[in-house]
Amino acid sequence: MRLLEEMSWPEIEAGLAATRTVILPVGATEEHGPHLPTITDTLEAVHVARAVAAARDVFLAPPIHYGVCRSTRGFPGTITVGHDSLRGYVRDILISLADSGLARVLVLTGHAGGQHMAALEEACQMAVEERDFDVSLVSLFDLIDFSAVDTAHDGHAGEVETSLMMAIRPELVRGRPAGHFPKRPRFMVMKDVRHLMGNGIMGNPEPASVEKGERFFEMAVQGVLNALDELESANLAVRQVYKS
Repeated sequence: MRLLEEMSWPEIEAGLAATRTVILPVGATEEHGPHLPTITDTLEAVHVARAVAAARDVFLAPPIHYGVCRSTRGFPGTITVGHDSLRGYVRDILISLADSGLARVLVLTGHAGGQHMAALEEACQMAVEERDFDVSLVSLFDLIDFSAVDTAHDGHAGEVETSLMMAIRPELVRGRPAGHFPKRPRFMVMKDVRHLMGNGIMGNPEPASVEKGERFFEMAVQGVLNALDELESANLAVRQVYKS
């Protein structure tokens, strides 16, 4: 497995002859109810990325541990950054990866808040306009087939995330609390929503299981492999157009 953080620069340079694709995992440090650790989003992205890197010859970049956390920012342990900070930071990392010789970057995020995703999308767009390389942005939860999820409208720290953590890091799961679906105003812009969040769960952890977690994990791995196929074939198609 080509882990950038464990490789020397000559090893990375030599590896570029075999692959110029890298996966960049992005997570967050935020509360995940009373039963999951604050590093949940990062762990899920990293474990999926490592499984993909074991199956496909790609580089794996060190993860980004912080993201934009709006709804959970009132809880102890949530460490959030601003939209502009994340956008600029990720843009800089993408540019640096391109300058290191990587031609394709797949950004895999385990955190999917609206402002977080907007910042990542803008960072990716800025980077591809500044350098000649290809970037894909993949949210882990877009890869899960929710027809296999028992909980309707499952979300943060609910059935899916609890199941995934039971499969990849069971020692960090502290039970399966009752489901909680906080109601938020549809139109109001609010300064703080902690009082609406209850225990920080937005879903139902009770139906979670190791078996479901393994199934969700395989869905995510296959989804990333499919996204890599798209990323690498798109790059090849562009090169063929330029050559013709």
